[in-house]
Amino acid sequence: MTMIISMAYFALVILPHEWVGVNITRVFSGMTRDHYNLIVLAIFIAVALALGVIVYKNLIAHPSRHLLLGYLIFTSLCIVAVSRYLFVINIECVHYIQYGIGAILIFSLLEHYFVALFITFFIGVLDEGYQYFYLSPDRTNYYDFNDIITNLLGAAVGLLLLKTYQIRQKSTSWKIMMGGFVFPLVLFTSLFIGMIQTNRLAIYPTDVPYVLVKKVQDGIWTTVPPDVTFHVVQPLEGLAAIIGLFAIYYFCFRDRITMQSD
Repeated sequence: MTMIISMAYFALVILPHEWVGVNITRVFSGMTRDHYNLIVLAIFIAVALALGVIVYKNLIAHPSRHLLLGYLIFTSLCIVAVSRYLFVINIECVHYIQYGIGAILIFSLLEHYFVALFITFFIGVLDEGYQYFYLSPDRTNYYDFNDIITNLLGAAVGLLLLKTYQIRQKSTSWKIMMGGFVFPLVLFTSLFIGMIQTNRLAIYPTDVPYVLVKKVQDGIWTTVPPDVTFHVVQPLEGLAAIIGLFAIYYFCFRDRITMQSD
């Protein structure tokens, strides 16, 4: 049943999230952009405060409360920075909620925090690729690493909040680590390198079928109407940020590896 719920969630909530965002925007179509952003921000802050109240008692009773509190503060600061400098419009905050819930569902299947974080991140990578290469190939000039980082932080928040409930994960078996982390990572890396070597994929503009960045940005900041300035995360920059975040969260979500299969 959990598997069915998880698959339905990713099929109905994660994959069509761009369509959902567009329709939410239509609900507020009579408002100015500033008012719309303010309302979305207020709703997101209210949700964050409600979650804080819910997990407060769990957090102060947790044996690793100082570690968890440190990670929650770090993640909150990252979210503030991402929302301030990488968003075009505040409705992008929905990524935090979508991928936070998604990570919790993945954890319920595998009972391992770090592997759940990686799989949720990997689904986000595929989702952004599906949007960029298939749904809207002519509407954007770059594969959206901004959203990838946002998705990763949302997944981390969901798992950190879940961890305050002292839900213990299984000891990491080689089976879980290989199937949930090593195999997808090796497969994706091999596919990526293979497509580059066979001239099917390129990072920057060139004459190949698929390009991650169709137009190189001039300078650090990009401005779009109506006078919205944000930063477009470049591929190498995004890769460094992703590796750094995984390295940081590993120390919170890690567990010893055993030879057990469960």
